[in-house]
This record gives sequence, C-alpha cells and structure tokens, in this order.
Amino acid sequence: MGFYDWDKMTPESISELYTRKVARGDNIVVARVEVMQWAVTQPHTHESEEVIIVLKGEWRFHLPSGVEHSSEALADTVALDICTPTRLDWITGEDRLLHHDPDECLWAV
Repeated sequence: MGFYDWDKMTPESISELYTRKVARGDNIVVARVEVMQWAVTQPHTHESEEVIIVLKGEWRFHLPSGVEHSSEALADTVALDICTPTRLDWITGEDRLLHHDPDECLWAV
C-alpha cells in the first residue's frame, strides 16, 4: 500500500494540454490528470480495465467496451484515471504520442 499526496507530487507533462500525476501499486495505477479544453487522446487499446472519474470539467469519451477508444476535453478538466493491472505505457511514457493532435503537426519535405 502506498500513500500519495496529490498536492505534493510534481506533474508529468504529457503534452502542451495534458499533465498527470501517477500513484502506483503492485496491480493498480491511479492518475490525476489535468487536460485543457480541446486536448485529445488518439484511438488506442490496452489490456487494463479503466475507470475515469471526472472531478471538474467536461470530457467526451468514445469508449466501446474492449475495443479501440479515444477522448476529447470539452472544457478544462480534472479527473482520476484508474487502471488495473498497471498501465506500463504510462510508466515508460510510451503513451505520450496518444495525447497529441496529429493535425497540429506540420511536416515539410
């Protein structure tokens, strides 16, 4: 068991519009996320069961059960994102690309 104080934790910057603080256990991970309006999460899948509790704001989720899903913040939002088993892609940072809008990137050749 661990004890975490959200107010004393340093947020991890996932994108310009998305930060999170992560509390880990052996088989569960809880993230306090802050997303600014229009932040997106690209379609993705994962093995973990996920529960999201919006504490403030508006967040639209496209969450069909057991398949690819995505989200969009409709207003500045604070939420708890709870997953079991632990989302290893959160720990390694491999999920960062999911939180960038590909339309905001310009490529030149």
